[in-house]
Amino acid sequence: MNPMAKCCLLLLPIFFLAFLLPEAHATSCHPADLRALQDFVRNLSGGGVLLQATWFGAACCSWEGVDCDAATGHVMALRLPRRGLAGPFPGTSLAGLAHLEELDLGFNNFHNISGVLTVLCGCQNLTTLILTKNFGGEELLGDGIIGEFKSLEVLVLGDCALKGRVPEWLSQCKKMEVLDLSGNQLVGAIPSWIDELHHLCYLDLSNNSLVGDAPKSLALLKGLAPNGRSPGMVFANMPLYVKHNRITLGRRLNELPNVITGINNVVRSGSKNVICGNDNTVIFGDENTISGNENTVSGNNHVVYGSKHVVSGSRHVITGRNSFVSGSYNNVSGIYHVVSGSNNVVFGSNNSVSGRNHIVSGDNK
Repeated sequence: MNPMAKCCLLLLPIFFLAFLLPEAHATSCHPADLRALQDFVRNLSGGGVLLQATWFGAACCSWEGVDCDAATGHVMALRLPRRGLAGPFPGTSLAGLAHLEELDLGFNNFHNISGVLTVLCGCQNLTTLILTKNFGGEELLGDGIIGEFKSLEVLVLGDCALKGRVPEWLSQCKKMEVLDLSGNQLVGAIPSWIDELHHLCYLDLSNNSLVGDAPKSLALLKGLAPNGRSPGMVFANMPLYVKHNRITLGRRLNELPNVITGINNVVRSGSKNVICGNDNTVIFGDENTISGNENTVSGNNHVVYGSKHVVSGSRHVITGRNSFVSGSYNNVSGIYHVVSGSNNVVFGSNNSVSGRNHIVSGDNK
């Protein structure tokens, strides 16, 4: 073998590991953030008891589900989906995380959504809030009590069976890119102010009881179902897309082009992809939804939030950053994962998973 070629082959694994492994640093947890996390976990029940057993000491930046800024030690992200956490949401403690940008507590058993949102709106840097399948059947208050989320870009409150109307305070979330209120019991008209959320690229209001006409400027392609129930809608002249219950949309959905906003986003081959953010590439595939930066996607029906993911296969749901995911039906959150196979649920950081039907939490597994 050519000596130069042999040298390159030997160096390839080193380059690959350098990309996968996070930067080596010893992050010291900020004292205020440490206290906030300790107060948060102290008030949890259910799976929170197990979490208390792993969250000990003062090095909170190494705790499961916690991601810190390497320079300051402030908590930037808290990702604890599917942990069986239960009880009244200890939101006041999270208000102490002044630099928090991402909070994912989906698929747990929290309640008191009004208190949660009232407290969290004080987290001025919060951009991503995922609370799927919590608060079963509570009232989603529309205005008056809940303040404004100035920085919020992603809000997911799907499958919570929430009652009430599409809340007026969302009209102040001018940076919103992804809004999922599907699978609730919301009533009333689709509000006209949705047209004023100019950064919105993904909207899901399906499986509610919304009635009336959508704003005319959205160029509605598909109306409401005859029984007044909203089956999911597609809009043509702005980056706005409702994803679920596609079968109700008939042939018009098959004619949809790709919807692309942001900078340097490219679809090389495929249709019905919805992309916002910067520097994302769909190599091939259909019906992918991407919000974030520098993601590379192939395959179909993926939902990708975050940055620098490499995704192939079909029907993955991915949040965080720097993960390699292949196969099908994987749910991945966190950073620096390598996942292949199908039906895996992975969160934490630096995990390598192959095969099927695994649930992996924590780090370096």
